[in-house]
Amino acid sequence: MAEDADIITLAFDLAALERLADPAGVIRDTMRWTDHLGIVSDEPSYLVRKRARDYGFNPDFLPGPRTRSESLVKIRNQPEHAADRYIYVSADESLEAVAEQHGWEFSPIEEAADTAGWRLHSGEIRDESDQHTGWP
Repeated sequence: MAEDADIITLAFDLAALERLADPAGVIRDTMRWTDHLGIVSDEPSYLVRKRARDYGFNPDFLPGPRTRSESLVKIRNQPEHAADRYIYVSADESLEAVAEQHGWEFSPIEEAADTAGWRLHSGEIRDESDQHTGWP
């Protein structure tokens, strides 16, 4: 990363990652220009960890048993995730005010995908193997 480049902490909402045609590819792409990358979700931690593994990704942070709002506050307050910019990519535009209230730039997944050249999947993709039937 260039010396004059901003330090960036980026949080993907799990639902935003699931809207992508190639979440693993997007993660690889994003890791090239971010310094801290993780996932925020209200889903149970075991599910978020499984998704991260599915995407071949060892996140710098996971949500833990907390709300998105609590996660954004916690991440921003951790010295190891200090950054010039905090970006939250979400599929839920109603979370924009929450993100901005806690000092995060909000980016809807559609806009982020358009800007970065990522493809969104078309329609509802549902894989029955995604159903949690035990420990992942």
